[in-house]
Amino acid sequence: MAKKPTKSKESPKQKELIIVMILSLLLGGAGGFAVGAVTNSDDSNTIKSTQPTHEHSMFMVESSEAPTVELMVTEDKKSGYNVKLMTTNFAFAPENVNGENVVGEGHAHLYVDGEKVGRLYGPNFHYDGSFEGTKTFRATLNANDHSEYAVDGDVIDTEIDVTHDSSDPDHSDSHSGHSHDSMEKEDDTMRIDSE
Repeated sequence: MAKKPTKSKESPKQKELIIVMILSLLLGGAGGFAVGAVTNSDDSNTIKSTQPTHEHSMFMVESSEAPTVELMVTEDKKSGYNVKLMTTNFAFAPENVNGENVVGEGHAHLYVDGEKVGRLYGPNFHYDGSFEGTKTFRATLNANDHSEYAVDGDVIDTEIDVTHDSSDPDHSDSHSGHSHDSMEKEDDTMRIDSE
């Protein structure tokens, strides 16, 4: 008498194991996709980043050749604020923007309260905004391809909080009168906190 082939019944444990394997494959694929999102470009110093704090990729440099940047913001007596960047190991090179990266040259991006307000091709910028309260000014140094200079994954940037209070009794009508070089004078009613 011939035996009938029997269908094997899957036990609940086998079904769980199959479900776990399928979920692992799906999650593994998604994890591989996430890892693939952080890739090296043709420029071995440029790393694409998917971090939400970085709008641009990073241009990695050694700490020994890294530029530095400091930020100064002063109230303009006529309107807005004057922004000055002080850099070392860095040259503004507007003629090379969108070109190949060269360590030590590029431009800067200026953000106010997280919103990009301008691209700087030199150390001085006039922010034509007025405000009450505190705003955070942040500047990044950027390579020619707009990637942010970074050392060991840390973006080279500077940030300061600027507070303006026109109701302060010591605040004069600083927005009327003649224009002058306010980069050298600091308004007493302006508080700048470095971070």
